[in-house]
Amino acid sequence: MGLFDKKECAICGKKVGLLGSRKVEDGTICSDCNKKLSPFFSERKHSTVADIQQQLAYREQNKQNFQYFAPTKVFGESTKIYIDENHRKFVVSSKNDYVSENADIIDFSQVTSANYNVEEHRDEIYTQDSQGNSRPYVPARYEYEYEITMNLYINSPYFNEIEFELTNSIRRPDSRYTEEFRRYEYMANEIVNTLSGAQAGMNQGMGGMNQPMNGQYQQYAQQPMGGQPMNGQYAQQPMGGQPMNGQYAQQPMGGQPMNGQYGQPMSQQPMQPQQQAAMQWTCPNCGSLNSTNFCQNCGTPKA
Repeated sequence: MGLFDKKECAICGKKVGLLGSRKVEDGTICSDCNKKLSPFFSERKHSTVADIQQQLAYREQNKQNFQYFAPTKVFGESTKIYIDENHRKFVVSSKNDYVSENADIIDFSQVTSANYNVEEHRDEIYTQDSQGNSRPYVPARYEYEYEITMNLYINSPYFNEIEFELTNSIRRPDSRYTEEFRRYEYMANEIVNTLSGAQAGMNQGMGGMNQPMNGQYQQYAQQPMGGQPMNGQYAQQPMGGQPMNGQYAQQPMGGQPMNGQYGQPMSQQPMQPQQQAAMQWTCPNCGSLNSTNFCQNCGTPKA
């Protein structure tokens, strides 16, 4: 048999050439059958023909199950997670049409662990001298961007992990202290809490911030495609009790109520102008005036 002779797909019987064939442990399948496998499956070369046939049967059943899938929450940018709270199922897809892709429908009970990571990316900023040469600032200055990645660990015969970036890879947040960063971190906490059943207030990932801004949560969940909102809205209200005077009370550490209800955050007296001026400091990196422990422009810690 010559090198370029066509082989027969062990699944559908189609004749395929060298470029159209995909190796499995004990045979060859065609590229069309390979495309039907789960996008999270990476063990094709170590799978037998029988293994592939079994997965394709599961994938066919998965396609039929979309008639019962109705997402109530959607989170993410380039890759999205669609969550059906009523049936306790979800899909993760980078395609505009997750049904046509036949994205895997995963049950909440299959999630063995869920968390997220925050990664800081830093690039040094340069200036030009009078001769047009690039020179570093002294002290050095940097541009920052922050990437939030979800890690879902799944009990499935065909894959055991789903990792995807929650932030927009083209335009990531440039500071941990912006509304944009907190919006993404809210999404990450909502995904973790929904899939794992964790109590609100338990932070995941590096430096997770799950506290409300200005005393209440923003509504960040996107509207599912083609669906109707539940109870007039898609976003879930903060976990931890009923609203008090139009706002949710902050949950104490450890998740235990005080006197049967969650306590209000401790009130603080307004700071006098002299006190506020005394606490301000100038960032040695970018020269910005700040009143917090980190520079709000470049993130440099207060000396």
